[in-house]
Amino acid sequence: MIKLTYAIMLAAICAPSAFAAEKEDVRPKVYTDIVACRSVDDAAARLQCFDTATKALETATTNRQIVMLDQGDVRKTKKSLFGFALPNIPFFGESAKDQANEFKEIEGELANVQALPYGMYQFTIEDAGTWQTLDGTSAFLKNGKKFKIKRAALSSYLLVVDNKGIRVKRVS
Repeated sequence: MIKLTYAIMLAAICAPSAFAAEKEDVRPKVYTDIVACRSVDDAAARLQCFDTATKALETATTNRQIVMLDQGDVRKTKKSLFGFALPNIPFFGESAKDQANEFKEIEGELANVQALPYGMYQFTIEDAGTWQTLDGTSAFLKNGKKFKIKRAALSSYLLVVDNKGIRVKRVS
């Protein structure tokens, strides 16, 4: 019976990764059309192909059917989502493992610190929303104080200020 339980658990763990390996990287048609133009041998026909394909890309971006982001925009978006419980988002062009490892912590200075009842605080972080402490604390939080928020166990977050850890949650 124990061996059967282990076999079922192993199958359940391996099934999602096997499914993910089968998924194909699907690109938009306007992108594949541009790439296909490189295989055209005749120079004039290749130029015509590129002109047509880039015009289609321009139209798609103008109509907001395709959105292009540079790496800086992607990192800024990821930082702004830190602290939210979101599924793995395939829009960033990375594997789930890469996404999970991207932002494990953020650092900065506290802003708009407000004292709440029972020794708790609410504060904002530039580009990373509003947070609240979950427990009363003897630590004194004030505007401009350096901090680090780390991912902790069981989808929780830990604010580290003056080498003291305080459990926090993102509220907006």
